[in-house]
Formats: sequence, structure tokens, C-alpha cells
Amino acid sequence: MVSLAYHVKTMGIPKAYFEELIKGVEMDLFNNRYVTFDELSLYCYRVASVVGLICLHIFGVTSARAQDYAVALGMAFQLTNILRDVGTDATERRIYLPLEDLQKWNYPEKALLNRSYSPEFCALMEYEASRAHHYYKRADAALKGLSPLERRALTVAEIMRGIYSRILDRIERSNYQVFGQRISLTTTQRLIIALRIWLRSRFS
Repeated sequence: MVSLAYHVKTMGIPKAYFEELIKGVEMDLFNNRYVTFDELSLYCYRVASVVGLICLHIFGVTSARAQDYAVALGMAFQLTNILRDVGTDATERRIYLPLEDLQKWNYPEKALLNRSYSPEFCALMEYEASRAHHYYKRADAALKGLSPLERRALTVAEIMRGIYSRILDRIERSNYQVFGQRISLTTTQRLIIALRIWLRSRFS
């Protein structure tokens, strides 16, 4: 905490970001369901988007458009994680998918907790995946509005976007088979993505 305090001070990271992050982690102590997407959005913002906003101060890019990028990307990352971990969370009696969406697609809570794979489940997951894509697109639009110098400073975030968007693609191509082995990328695949994006940021 002493080391963190030094960097918070020297990099001018707002205290409010850390308070929001703690509130987000605290939500997991009391919530294992989210009724609406608005409720889930607050959770995603606190545990993921706020981390992005903190990182902007480390990267040295804090413009309003960069903040839009960080918030959208954090939402996309967290939604991707939620989709990938539906099965794992179910074993712990946790459901992060909005209950209103389960009802919309006629997929009961009990079915999810029993890890039941069905056409209704696939329709639900496809709907949630479209939400993740929406936030990836919003992040991309915000990135394109930044200067070349700002975009280069966000190379690490772009590498993460490349990895997470590939994971989302794998979830979709598996037809949402998330109740078995955890969908992931190999170290080699991650390194290839990272190298490609790094080279593009340096020579574009």
C-alpha cells in the first residue's frame, strides 16, 4: 500500500477510482444475481472499467475520449469473462447473466445452475455476446478518435483487446459450449496476437 500510494500521488490517479473498485469487489460479497443489465453494468464498470481508467494515468493518456475507450473496453472484457465463466460461476451458485434476459429467452435459473445446454441457452448467450461486441465497437470508435501518439500509448490495452476479442470469437464458434473445459488461448497464440499488435502500433 505504501508503494501504491507513491504511484497514486505521482501519477495523479483519483482516489475515487479505487473507492469504486473496492465497491465493485464488495458487490460479490452480497450479490450472486443481477436482475437487470443496468445492475450488471454497474458491477462491470466498477470491477473492470475503473481498472482501465486507472491504467490511463499510468499510460499517460487521460483525455475524455480515452476515458470513453477505457470504460467501453472494460465493459467488453468483463462481459467476455462472464460468458466464458458461466459454467464455473454456476457451480458456485452464481449467475451474472441478467435474470431479465434469462426470462426473455425462456431459460430458467434452475437450468443454468444445472448447467443445462439447450437452444434457449444458445439464444441467450448469443444475445449477451452481441452486447460484448457492442462495447468492443464503442472502444474501437473511441480509439480511432485519438491521436497517433495516444493510440501508441494504449498498445498494452490493444493487446488485451486482441486477446479478449479472440476469446469471445472462440466462445461463439464453439456454439457457446461453456459448461466444459474453459475456453482460452495458448501462450503461443497470445504471444502472436501481442507481437502483431505491437508491430502494427510501431509501424502504422
